[in-house]
Amino acid sequence: MAGVLLDRVEKTYPGGFNAVKGISFAVPDGGFCVLVGPSGCGKSTLLRMIAGLETITGGQVRIGERVVNDIEPMGRDIAMVFQNYALYPHMSVYDNMAYGLRNLKTPEPEILSRVQEAAKILELNDEMLKRKPRQLSGGQRQRVAMGRAIVRKPAVFLFDEPLSNLDAKLRVQMRIEIRKLQRRLKTTSIYVTHDQLEAMTLADMLVVMNAGRVEQVGAPLELYERPATAFVAGFLGSPPMNFLNGRVEKPGVLRLGDGTELAYDPAHFTATSGAEIQAGVRPERIIFSKDGSGIPFKLELVEELGLGQLVHGVLADASFTVALPAGVHAPVGDAQRVTIAPDAVHLFDRKTGARL
Repeated sequence: MAGVLLDRVEKTYPGGFNAVKGISFAVPDGGFCVLVGPSGCGKSTLLRMIAGLETITGGQVRIGERVVNDIEPMGRDIAMVFQNYALYPHMSVYDNMAYGLRNLKTPEPEILSRVQEAAKILELNDEMLKRKPRQLSGGQRQRVAMGRAIVRKPAVFLFDEPLSNLDAKLRVQMRIEIRKLQRRLKTTSIYVTHDQLEAMTLADMLVVMNAGRVEQVGAPLELYERPATAFVAGFLGSPPMNFLNGRVEKPGVLRLGDGTELAYDPAHFTATSGAEIQAGVRPERIIFSKDGSGIPFKLELVEELGLGQLVHGVLADASFTVALPAGVHAPVGDAQRVTIAPDAVHLFDRKTGARL
């Protein structure tokens, strides 16, 4: 096994389009790193550069002790799982899983042993190994694609949105299976997704990307609780963070756009009086006031989720969502007040988006 190091990696296409802009981070040996961000942010391009499917126009990629910039994909000791499975339709499941090993001139007895071992891990029985891919469900095909990667016993697994073609229920199931598999094999893994929930639940290490750059790197909970930028704060979380524009009235007090005051914890933020800021509040950190105190909130819509409710409305002239847990229901009537604890408020520079 091996760690992966990216050092100021760049990708510029002919014509001058800069898709990946000086990205640096290290994935430790045996770690599970998830690259997450909106469509077009460069995450799949970066993964393909690590795999050797895209040329690197600047910086270095290291796998273990080797710089692999100029090494062909087959020589990088990686195995990749694609979103469209990339299985050969005319081959049996067994032959699909064995194909890469045969290209490496692996003896047939060893191929048989490795395929059977991977099939057991992935719960693919002997009958399934005889079938063609078209005779399998989407989840089973994805298991075969992962099996083809496992038999290679690579130093690094690369996953390019492998669950995006599956329905919601199967995605959850396969997400759990991939995490269990990675923990069992302890193989360094880099996984690309645009689904922030998938990213949060899978990763040891989360890399949030935006417009070809890295916004923040760290443990999922660290990024959720202390986002470095307004982009990270708004991207991670379902429902997303609420944002309110305002001005620092004095240390610990914000004046929002409609004149409402919002308290924040001055011990955690270096905001000067008069500064134009963007305040962020997670929907689950808000409660409805029962004594008439708090900030006015105009209730517009309630979504019943079973596990709780999402209450949508307007606060300080901005769209605002309150998340209520199971057993707690939104009060009746559109005119409400909410209470926001000072330590629930995050502050960001309104121009740069950086955390204050």
